[in-house]
Amino acid sequence: MEEWRNNLNYGFLALLGVSMTLFGIQQALNPATDAFGRVLIIGGSLFSFGAWRFWQVSTTERTHHTTDHEPSPASAERLPTALAGMSIIMTIVWSMMFTTGDDDLFWAWVILSPVYLIFLGHNFLLQGGMIEKSIPFTASYAMACVIWIIFLHIHGDPWFWSSGLFTSIMWLSIFPPLALTFLNEANNTSPEKKSLYRIGIVASVPFCVTGIYGIIFFIPTLILLSLGMLLKPKLMTNDK
Repeated sequence: MEEWRNNLNYGFLALLGVSMTLFGIQQALNPATDAFGRVLIIGGSLFSFGAWRFWQVSTTERTHHTTDHEPSPASAERLPTALAGMSIIMTIVWSMMFTTGDDDLFWAWVILSPVYLIFLGHNFLLQGGMIEKSIPFTASYAMACVIWIIFLHIHGDPWFWSSGLFTSIMWLSIFPPLALTFLNEANNTSPEKKSLYRIGIVASVPFCVTGIYGIIFFIPTLILLSLGMLLKPKLMTNDK
């Protein structure tokens, strides 16, 4: 019961942080409220980062996979700081770029992408649980793409959208990771699996906000992760 209460509290803080950040982006677009918007973006980012950083993702009890001499995996203790932080930064930069059309922000996102991929690959490949992380990671982005396709079918090409439609699709884009997060917490599975699923969900957020335009970024990422998983046993064998 205590674990569920803690998860609910941190989940609420993460949701509050994401909501504040997106609302801050919307306010920052208006010259009359741009200062207030920047404050909301900073505050929301801190809320989200704090919630994801200190969210306990496993219990103190050891599972049947560990022994007294074998510590639990690092990825099963807390959400990784670097990956969670880069997910927030990438999400904010893309959301601001997409809603404002600022080319400088687009190139900033492009420059940050390799850094995010390094943290993503390091966690997925070297911290264990690649399959468990990849399932919600892919499912979250696939759901976001479906939302984008429906939205584009209803409202047409983004070239003709109003500013409100750009903001709306950003809100809708984060619905899949939020929904999967709550389903993961409600799911009756082991704490270790919950932790790995949660990491995959958090890592998917930057892809979700890119929608179908992020496919050219998502597919190479999956290919690189798959190649890394195949080459990892060979590299470990050579090191011995």
